[in-house]
Amino acid sequence: MKKLKVAIVMPTHFDVHSSLNNFLKSYRYLIKKKNIEVTFFTDKKNNVSYEDFKIQKINGLDYKTILEKFLFVLGIPRFYYTDLTEKLKGFDVINANNPEFYAYSYQAYKTAKKYNTRFLLRTSQTVDGFFLFKLTKYLVKPIVKKAYDYAKFALFTNPQAEERCLRLGLLKDSKKSIITGHATDTKCFRPLNVKKPKNTVLLSVGGLYKIKGHHLIIEALKKIISKGYKDIELWIVGEGYYENYLKELAKKLNIENKIKFLGSKGHNELAKLYNISDIFVLANYQEVTPAVNEALACEKPVVVMECGGYEFTVPNQNYGLISKKFDIDDMAEKILYLIKNKKEARRIAKNGRKHILENFSIQKVAEKVYRSFVE
Repeated sequence: MKKLKVAIVMPTHFDVHSSLNNFLKSYRYLIKKKNIEVTFFTDKKNNVSYEDFKIQKINGLDYKTILEKFLFVLGIPRFYYTDLTEKLKGFDVINANNPEFYAYSYQAYKTAKKYNTRFLLRTSQTVDGFFLFKLTKYLVKPIVKKAYDYAKFALFTNPQAEERCLRLGLLKDSKKSIITGHATDTKCFRPLNVKKPKNTVLLSVGGLYKIKGHHLIIEALKKIISKGYKDIELWIVGEGYYENYLKELAKKLNIENKIKFLGSKGHNELAKLYNISDIFVLANYQEVTPAVNEALACEKPVVVMECGGYEFTVPNQNYGLISKKFDIDDMAEKILYLIKNKKEARRIAKNGRKHILENFSIQKVAEKVYRSFVE
């Protein structure tokens, strides 16, 4: 039987230790279990290598330039690659994402159409667009809709991402939708025997950008401490431009000694940190992230601020607590509830791990992805 050749066209402009790593693990499972070969396309400016994957470097026109930022603000697709079409020739499947945001995805569609190649789109995005997209979408949508129309399947990490595409008119209906969820390595992210500090540890994981909402958790921590719960710390994993602001905020609130910035961590280190922590908190503005799955897989109770797709990962309060969007008081109250009610926190945590095992394991997500290759 001929080996299926798959191209992943998703230049790595985000932290490889987070969602991309989980995504690649689902493909690695398919490489080992199915007869497929996967090539990962990335900008020549990126220094990356992934075990079991072939790497193909491509030449970006605007990647990491001022033009990229200009296009981003305008809400016009960015990341155009001059040699992508030529290098995509000969593949059986091309998997890209969000042509309304990324020019390379539209290029991948045009290439797939040219060579009569199976084309797939994947997204976790739940917000319509950024900055001026509310204006430029009228120009962008009719063009990129062609990519959605041509795609054999559209893969969504949560139902709200699918709803977004339907709302924008990028998809006609749900007939070619596959809801995969975020793949979670439940062998890596599992309950571990670790030494825990005396203080209660809150954990937040994500790039240090404003939209990740770490500042909201810092403000919630201040409210918790002001209510007399002083034996508590917040550990933040991630890197980004917002770090100095977050440190200044902690200093302004006089709780800088209660917060640790741990930098970026690989999955094995992350698994230990989830286990050391008592409660995981997510305050992302946009959509629920793989970190929630990872914390639940480690059997940790979670507090998740309302965001796109949260109901898919945390269906109700039996699996985690949901705080109102941008409501610092409500976030603090939800965290305090778990601190005060340890038995209930353990029950929620056990339910959460079971939910992840049943719905979001690497194997389960990978099999859904494989369906899009062969059906």
